[in-house]
Amino acid sequence: MKKNAILIIAAAATMVPSCQVGPDWTPPHMEVPAAFRGNGVGSGTMADTPWQSVIKDKHLIALLTDVFNNNRSLEAMQHNVDAARQYVTIARAPIFPWFGYGASTSKGMNSQGGAGVAQTGGVTSNPGSIAASASWEIDLWGKTSRGVESAEASAQEAQEQLHNMRASLLRQVATGYLQLLMLDEQLRITRESAKSYRESLELFSDQLNTGIADGLQVASAKAALASAEAEIPALEMQIAALENTLSVLAGRMPGRIERSGSLQQFVSSGNVSAGIPADVISRRPDIRAAEQNLRAANAEVGVAIASYFPSINLTGTAGYATADLRHTTSGYAHKSGWGIGASLTGPLFQAGQLQANEQAKRDAFYAAKAEYEQAVLGALAEISSTLIEREKLREVIVKQQEAVAAYEESVKLAKQRYKEGLSAYFEVLDNQLRLFPAQKQLAAYRYQYAACIPTLYTQLGGGWK
Repeated sequence: MKKNAILIIAAAATMVPSCQVGPDWTPPHMEVPAAFRGNGVGSGTMADTPWQSVIKDKHLIALLTDVFNNNRSLEAMQHNVDAARQYVTIARAPIFPWFGYGASTSKGMNSQGGAGVAQTGGVTSNPGSIAASASWEIDLWGKTSRGVESAEASAQEAQEQLHNMRASLLRQVATGYLQLLMLDEQLRITRESAKSYRESLELFSDQLNTGIADGLQVASAKAALASAEAEIPALEMQIAALENTLSVLAGRMPGRIERSGSLQQFVSSGNVSAGIPADVISRRPDIRAAEQNLRAANAEVGVAIASYFPSINLTGTAGYATADLRHTTSGYAHKSGWGIGASLTGPLFQAGQLQANEQAKRDAFYAAKAEYEQAVLGALAEISSTLIEREKLREVIVKQQEAVAAYEESVKLAKQRYKEGLSAYFEVLDNQLRLFPAQKQLAAYRYQYAACIPTLYTQLGGGWK
């Protein structure tokens, strides 16, 4: 019978059925439109394309590769995911019997402390004992299994949050890279405008000295030059700050970001396929994370309900005790023993604590449900907005290109008229003051249009696999 106590506990763990209380998990369902506003119905989606095929720029691909390999926030999130997985093991542990051991020894004369020995008749003794133990709480109402379900959902939520951070970094870095190209273009335009304004100022200053020009022309040229020269360090400051930000995201020391080409190569007139809204809900990591959060909240309701019911615990011990370790080889010097027990404990009166706990868990579930539905609605809205933005920006760029071309022609004609003596050079300056801002605005529109691609790609759930 020495081993019976522990064996009975182990056998009971495999035989006692569990009856889970509380609501079973049912995936949420929302009615969504058949197609996105601003995009026709299509079976394919750009989200199925690998991100390297969407980016198509060797410097940006290298930058994003460093981001995914070295970003410290991603690393921290990965450790959070690993920790969440360990909590699943912690939550699952009470489902199984717990085994332990213990041993004790002491030395003394007429001592009360030691293996139950009271008086030794003035003789020094070394009493001791060693025993194995087992305990198990029967998960009769599914309290532990519901806790495991909650922990598993939380671990999956953490995993989806990792995917969401990866997609967010892809979007942030890609749009930042495109913004650098825009700033490069605007800096080039500003330097060219400063050069033209400087030439105008020199010309007007010479004409003023000879009495041909007046002070208004000189002041206008001087103001235009100063404004352009002020923009140059401001743009350089923005470029340096953005390069530092992207470097840190890539796990690099702050420094220059290698890049080539222009926004023109990213601006395509082709259409993009967004797919169907139902697929977006099933693939977007932020929505999947919200669903797992809802699943965890649902399981916590079951844990709260199970708290109303009693807990049943089985315990068992088996071991040896001896009055003196020096005589353990003697048959009568040590005695074996075992024991088995069961206990039942349950709530009787707790001043409304259990009811309040259940209601709090239900409220948390309803809050998680609302957050999930809000995530779905927000995703549909932002995808639709990006699709419409891209379509409208295409029209904007066409008109802005026409405006730039017209301004360039007006500057060309003004210079020709000046050479032919039909107008003053002030007419050239006046047209340049319209041309250069229009060129910079065109660069801004092209950036916004190009940025729609990585933005839409991640909004559709691409880039995180």
